[in-house]
Amino acid sequence: MIDLNTLVEETGAESGLVFNIDGILVESVNLEYDGNVAAMIGMILKMCLEMTEDVNNGDLKQVMIKNNDGIVVANKNSDDNCVALLSKDISKMGLLLRRMDTVFNN
Repeated sequence: MIDLNTLVEETGAESGLVFNIDGILVESVNLEYDGNVAAMIGMILKMCLEMTEDVNNGDLKQVMIKNNDGIVVANKNSDDNCVALLSKDISKMGLLLRRMDTVFNN
């Protein structure tokens, strides 16, 4: 199981959440409206998963959302468990991407 508090601390993300692909929240750290956020990111992951299947592009592993005020990195494993980290510091993008990869590859 993922220690979400440690993951948020190690990456310097402002917040994080653990949920399933259906958007059902399991745990969150420093996030207001966490249930809504889990549902929205779950829907994005599910839509991206279906798209990768439709275009025969392999299994979905990670989605990154970048906007003017921050970044969201969300990973999904083969059991449809998901973790997302949110940061307002776009310069942390590489760290978030890399750390999320190591969490899901171990």
